[in-house]
Amino acid sequence: MGNIAAQIIGVTDPESVTRKKAEATFEDAVEMTGHGKFNNFVLLTCGLILLNVSMESVGISYVITAAECELDLGSEHKGLLSASAFIGIVSTSFLWGFLGDRYGRRAVMTPAMLASVAFSLASSFATNVWTILVLRILTGCLVSASSATVYAYLGEMHVKSRRAAAIAWGSAFISFSFIILPGLAWLIIPGEWSWQWGWMTIAPWRVFMWFWGLPALVASAALLSLPESPRHVLATKGPDAALPILARMYAWNYGKTAESYPVSKITSSTTESCRSGFGEALRNISLMVRPPLARCVLISHVSMFAVFMLSSGLYMWVPDILNNILNSKSEQSITICQIIHNKFKAAQNVTHVHGPGYHYCRTDVSVGVFPISMGMGAMFAVVYLAIGFLIDKIGKKTLHCSIMLFCGAATIGAAFVPQGGLATVLLVLSLCCGCAGSILAAIAVDVFPTCLRAMAMCLMYMVGRAGAAVGSNLLGATLDRHCQLAFTFLGLFTMLSTILMLFWPAPEHVRRKMEEKGLSY
Repeated sequence: MGNIAAQIIGVTDPESVTRKKAEATFEDAVEMTGHGKFNNFVLLTCGLILLNVSMESVGISYVITAAECELDLGSEHKGLLSASAFIGIVSTSFLWGFLGDRYGRRAVMTPAMLASVAFSLASSFATNVWTILVLRILTGCLVSASSATVYAYLGEMHVKSRRAAAIAWGSAFISFSFIILPGLAWLIIPGEWSWQWGWMTIAPWRVFMWFWGLPALVASAALLSLPESPRHVLATKGPDAALPILARMYAWNYGKTAESYPVSKITSSTTESCRSGFGEALRNISLMVRPPLARCVLISHVSMFAVFMLSSGLYMWVPDILNNILNSKSEQSITICQIIHNKFKAAQNVTHVHGPGYHYCRTDVSVGVFPISMGMGAMFAVVYLAIGFLIDKIGKKTLHCSIMLFCGAATIGAAFVPQGGLATVLLVLSLCCGCAGSILAAIAVDVFPTCLRAMAMCLMYMVGRAGAAVGSNLLGATLDRHCQLAFTFLGLFTMLSTILMLFWPAPEHVRRKMEEKGLSY
């Protein structure tokens, strides 16, 4: 049957494709759909979803400095707010994974994204730290539906040979958020305008938050014109239900009618066992904690924890750290940790002079933070695009480990270099660690069967977001007093996590073992 796919895919002129209907395995049938406009539209849609997830997760990092006085934020409050979206994502990942595997990837993502926009907008009207914290956590709960399910959807819409590159290209949209967010912040937050609306003052930072949900609105509209994942439909409803979706993909790619799709029936070499229900979900989870998947779960979860703890956990503090560097009045060459400690001591001294009841608060947002952050986002984009080109040439594991080792070393160096410019460069380089997350997703998505894929990816990203929350709160608790120790810990943990990749099993071995259990890919 592979010859059929080769004959059809090998032609350069779609008009010359044979009109004779034939039976084909699912993989051959997917190959026959080709690769073109449909796949590019899926890639764009999933990219917008990932852009929205990133903006909702890290956008608050630009708000905590601007809203410091209005919401009476201390370092602990900033740490909680920075981690709020990640807390929501972590707390609901299991639920969304279960729903994604039962009802479908598209069916879960669309309503959840629309609801997340409503809660995100509501959070911009919060008047105290606890209200905005609760609303940002609820926003994170809804964003969680897309944060990992989108990788399953994107991967399942592509043939195996293009899957890793598609995930890498889709993940490049995450880097765009690191350009868009500081760009919007630069345009809006430094403004000295405000207006009274009811019981609150509409300040620039509130208006800035209104833009975060726009990618979700566009992506939701795009999803309405896209079908459910054919692999999910195959696993839950059978080959007859999946065939029209593949025909639609073929028609879109080749500019022909669905009736001209040269497959009349899909044959399957494995027995599908994706049944609905909570009991079946628990059975699926039990498969993830037993060989051959148990080792994959352990390695991927710890590795993703390390990726997010450094990249997202540290990134939440980068605007605040850069603001401290740019506002530093010291003429000596001192480390960023000394700059942060000096600001902390200055605040303590003012409080000591005026008495314990006095609260020192001064919001100085340096506009220099924003172009530096945009440059950082541009670097992320370059790295993501490079990964898209190199991932199949260098190898996924080699590329992942190389990035993690380099970024871990840069993190340690950033805390000890007594020169603000070089420290900033190292800080930016250390955050490129986040790009390794897309490689890890491409590594992991290959070993989990269709029935487990959404759940597996959601749980892996749940652990990753837990790492972001841990990293953000760790820095919130230690940045003022034990800055260098915190940076050293983050760097070493990131570097040491690469050792686990030495024990990653061969994907072919895992797939063969799972197919013997009646599960398909």
